[in-house]
Amino acid sequence: MREKLKPEDIRSKEFNKKLFGYDPDEVDSFLVEVSNAYQDLLREIENLKRNTPEYRTEEIVEKARKKIEEIVHRKLEEKEELERQKREIEVEIEKLRLAQKKMFDRLKMAIFDMTRIIEELRPNAKNKDKEESDFSGSESSAEVFSEQDRESRRREIENKNSSSP
Repeated sequence: MREKLKPEDIRSKEFNKKLFGYDPDEVDSFLVEVSNAYQDLLREIENLKRNTPEYRTEEIVEKARKKIEEIVHRKLEEKEELERQKREIEVEIEKLRLAQKKMFDRLKMAIFDMTRIIEELRPNAKNKDKEESDFSGSESSAEVFSEQDRESRRREIENKNSSSP
């Protein structure tokens, strides 16, 4: 494949000298004119190319490609920021879960302590009720039902406490 001819190639071309040949100064002067005209033609061709729809399309495509690259870069940065925020939120959620478990454990212990205190107080109440029933003669059915109801609730609380995590 033949290389493109450049104006500089025309200007610097040298020919062999022969007896009775052309005047070297005239030839050199003509080569300079030809190279200048050739250079002007190359510029005009380049200008015409810039005005073609294909060249404009390439230019638009290149601008669009750069814009897309900028958008992709920005979106990647936004994604990284969102991922960082997500990790921070996950850490906070885990802290809240631990605090929730601690509060649950404290509440469980408080219920257990309250149940124990109630149980300690019940024998005193039973003895007092018994003394009163001995004094009055017999317990009413409402008092028996109330006592059974309290006992049932106590068992439910104990079962919940023993089955809770």
